[in-house]
Amino acid sequence: MVTTHFNFKSVRSEVTCADDIDELIGTAFCYQYMFDKRTSPWEMCEWRDGELEDFEIDLEVVDRLYYISHCDDGVSGRDFEFAGRMEYNGRHVYIKMSAGCDYTGFECQGGGEIYITFDPQIFLKSIITNEYQPHDIWGVMAEDGLQVEEPSSFDLLQSKAWNNVPMLKFLCHMAVYDHKDTLTHYPYNLPRPVAASVEEFIRTRETRDHYDEGE
Repeated sequence: MVTTHFNFKSVRSEVTCADDIDELIGTAFCYQYMFDKRTSPWEMCEWRDGELEDFEIDLEVVDRLYYISHCDDGVSGRDFEFAGRMEYNGRHVYIKMSAGCDYTGFECQGGGEIYITFDPQIFLKSIITNEYQPHDIWGVMAEDGLQVEEPSSFDLLQSKAWNNVPMLKFLCHMAVYDHKDTLTHYPYNLPRPVAASVEEFIRTRETRDHYDEGE
């Protein structure tokens, strides 16, 4: 039996405790040591040497479940998906795990990835995709008092489609992003709210690009 965090909250009504998570995808958690562990390029400095590679999801300190899925077709293999929040060294980390194996199991033919960030906004806009029901996740984050923007339809597009978005705000942001190496003066020439918006966009875009590279 897995101890449930005292402040556990779940977006999924059918999952009410850590044991429910373990029953659905506990098999994948047993093989976390095999999975690739990744974070955004700008957060690498938050981790000591070897710490990220050794990171594992501990259900007893998971206090938010945002998404969970287990698919087993009984023939070709099994897929496991998880998104949640966990206490880690006195901070909250936001986690997305994708893993899978064929019918022989993880030891013979399996693997996965765990993407980790300390930033809920980056998690929501750069890591979470439509199938993870991001607006439900945003609702729980807002209830928790987190100052995060609800993802727009633009945020949820795959990065390869961003150049086709016909919204002036994002076209302007992308123009700065595409030439950020030569437009290094923009923080000093734009109004502070606009500069902050551009900075947030660049960080979100860089993380999304980095995340997509691993898929």
